[in-house]
Amino acid sequence: MSYGIFFGHFYPPHRGHLQAIFSAASQCEHLFVVVSNDDNRNKSDSEESGIGIMSHDLRIRWLCQELSDFDFISVLSIDETDIPAYPEGFTQWVNLLLDAVKNTKKYKKDPKTFTFFCGESVYTDALREYGEVVIYDIENSWYPIRSSEIRKDPYIYWDYILGAARSFFAKRVLITGTESTGKTSLTKMLAKLYHTSWSYEVGRYYCDEYMGSNEDIYNDTDFKRLAHLQYEKDEAALRNSNRVCFFDTDAVVTQYYSELYLGHKLDYIENFARPERYDIVLMLKPDIPWVDDGKRLNGDQERRWKLHEHLKNMYLERGFTVHEIGGGYLERMKEAVEIVNENLGGYRPAKEFNRID
Repeated sequence: MSYGIFFGHFYPPHRGHLQAIFSAASQCEHLFVVVSNDDNRNKSDSEESGIGIMSHDLRIRWLCQELSDFDFISVLSIDETDIPAYPEGFTQWVNLLLDAVKNTKKYKKDPKTFTFFCGESVYTDALREYGEVVIYDIENSWYPIRSSEIRKDPYIYWDYILGAARSFFAKRVLITGTESTGKTSLTKMLAKLYHTSWSYEVGRYYCDEYMGSNEDIYNDTDFKRLAHLQYEKDEAALRNSNRVCFFDTDAVVTQYYSELYLGHKLDYIENFARPERYDIVLMLKPDIPWVDDGKRLNGDQERRWKLHEHLKNMYLERGFTVHEIGGGYLERMKEAVEIVNENLGGYRPAKEFNRID
C-alpha cells in the first residue's frame, strides 16, 4: 500500500495548502496530513504579525473540518517544540512524523512505501532515506500564497484563507446601547456595506417565542438561556463572516436587562461577558428620538441618559474599551465606518471594485 505524508505548520492553512493536499492525495492510496507544532515559533510569528496565537488545537481543528469528507485523508499532529532546528534535530523530527503515522488505525502493516510531499526542497535529500519525495512548487500553483503573507495582512489575502480558519481573523464589532438608539438598524446596515454576516439580538424575540409575549414572567433561567443563545447565534454569524462580523448586543446587555427585570445580576451571564471577544465596541448614545415599538420601557430622556451611563460603566468595569457614537443616523454610520476601516488596516471594501464612469 502506498502512503503519502504531507506536513507543515499551517499557520494558517490556506487554499495553496488545500490544492497541494488534494494533489498529493491523488498520487497515493492514503494521505496523512501532519500538523506540526512549535510553541516558540508560534509565539514569534504571532508577535511579528500582531495577531493572536493560532494554537495547535485550532490548526488541527481547521484542517479536520476542511478534510472531513475525504476518507482517504487523515489529519495527524506532532509537537516539535523541544526538538532542535533543522538539520540538527532532523532524525528526531522524522521519527516523530513516522511514529504519528504508524500509530493510527489507517496505517496497515502491509508492504508499503512512503511518499513525502514537501513545499520546500531543503528536506529532499534527508527524506529520501525514508521514502520517495515530491516537491510541491507553490509559485506555480493555482494559489501562489504563503502563510507568512497572510499573517502580515489577512484582510488583503482573505480569499486565500480556508473557510474554517476565517473566524479567527475576522474583526469583531459589537454595536451596543440602551433602548431605541438604532443598534439593530446600524448593525444590519454595516453588515450589508461590508458584505458580511451579523448576529441579531436574541432577547428581542425571546419573549414572544418562549413566554407568550408576557414580560412579567421572566426568571433566572430565561436570562441564562438568553446569554447562551446569544453566544451561539454570534458564533454562527462569525463562521460566515467576510473579514469583519457585526454583533447586535452581547452578554453585558443581557446582564443589564436581568437587573432591570429581575433586580439582580446572574453569575452565569458573566461567563459570556468577555472583552477579548470583540475588537471594537461601538456604544450608541441616546441622543436620537425614542421610538415606542411596544416593547420598550424607558422613554423619559433624563432616565435614558442615566441608563446609558449605567450600561457604559458596566462595560468599563469589565475591562471593555468603548467608543461612544452620537449624532444623527448618518453621522453614526459614517463614524462607525471610519472606525471599522481603521481596524482593517490597508483593506477597504471599495477597492474590490473597478469604478465605471
